[in-house]
Amino acid sequence: CLLSRGSPVRIRPGTPNFVMEYMKLSPYPKFRPIDITDKPLLDEAFRVSPPKISEFTFTNLYAWRHIYKFSLSDLNGSIILRTDEFAAPKFFTPIGKGDVKIVIEKILDYTGGSFMRVPDETKAFFEGDDSSKFEPDPDNFDYIYRTEDLVKLPGKKYDGKRNLIKKFRSTHEHEYIVLNGLNAKSMLDFEDAWCSIKDCDNVTGLYNEREALREIISNFASFKLAGGAIKTEGMVRAAVIGERLNNDTMVMHILKADPNIAGLYQVMMNEFLSREGGAFKFVNLEQDLGVEGLRKSKLSYHPVEMIKKYTLTKWKR
Repeated sequence: CLLSRGSPVRIRPGTPNFVMEYMKLSPYPKFRPIDITDKPLLDEAFRVSPPKISEFTFTNLYAWRHIYKFSLSDLNGSIILRTDEFAAPKFFTPIGKGDVKIVIEKILDYTGGSFMRVPDETKAFFEGDDSSKFEPDPDNFDYIYRTEDLVKLPGKKYDGKRNLIKKFRSTHEHEYIVLNGLNAKSMLDFEDAWCSIKDCDNVTGLYNEREALREIISNFASFKLAGGAIKTEGMVRAAVIGERLNNDTMVMHILKADPNIAGLYQVMMNEFLSREGGAFKFVNLEQDLGVEGLRKSKLSYHPVEMIKKYTLTKWKR
């Protein structure tokens, strides 16, 4: 575990920031809202226990904190993440090096709640345990691809993608821009234009995504994100933002393009990964959320793996 509660801990000068922040966590069952000062703590926890699910980056947790009503607690040296978005509290897999099964069982016994987005690695701890029930959550399975496949687009199965890219490049002059802390705000104008097409104000999921994107853009430099945009006719028409998820995987938080320009989406992904994906064997394109068009699009890129997730409840003694 990162640290264990119980005996007094003497904080010495030079103690790492993440340790200082850990000591500010309330002991379970008390929680406090997640905030910007939790970044060192969660970054270190994810370094110690590299995640596979796309939810587990500080960027995601912070950007969506108001929408999901995230809060944190400490139990047996594990960081407990709770969401109060639903009628009853729900939890995520404990973060850190504590005993995951023991911590989950304590929370289930205490609250009678449930755990969401539980990966196979956590499910494995409960093999042979007939007191717990796991329900697959396919709308939130993560799509995993080989980075090399998305850059080179090899073979007949990618013919359509290559043709769209070729058509775009032959008919549109365009400029690739590396996003940074100074120019990332240019993406907000593009988001407003994209939302006017997609009617974000009247689609809850898209409205929430726009709010999360504003948080990401506001903290682009401090979160050490990678991003790119494509300009045509002097305006940003596509943009992407990603970051390291674990040692061999990049996760893409945002990937958008003007839907009226054929091939632009494919060019945006291809050019970004050609520049930023070289250090990673895999790319996680997150979930399809049960949206049929999004599911079809993600499948068309031929994932090599789906990261399965489950809802966990305690259903009998």
